[in-house]
Amino acid sequence: MAKSKGNDKEEKFKFPSHFGSHASMIVVEETEKLADEKLVCLKDEHGTYVTERNRLDNKEADPNRYVTTRLNKLFARKEEKKSQ
Repeated sequence: MAKSKGNDKEEKFKFPSHFGSHASMIVVEETEKLADEKLVCLKDEHGTYVTERNRLDNKEADPNRYVTTRLNKLFARKEEKKSQ
């Protein structure tokens, strides 16, 4: 049986879900700048994004969290790391 070296621990995911929007992700200062009660600014592993308040904690995926333009930024960063 092979022994584990102890550095094989996975980093715990920092957000309540991978695709949903949650109140714990709100960026208060940026939300106040929006000056719209129906919108909030949230921060996840890919950066900040704006979505509607009714999307928070509703146990559904939020299309604003995974829109293609945001994911393209992620893939661009991965490509940069590979080329270094």
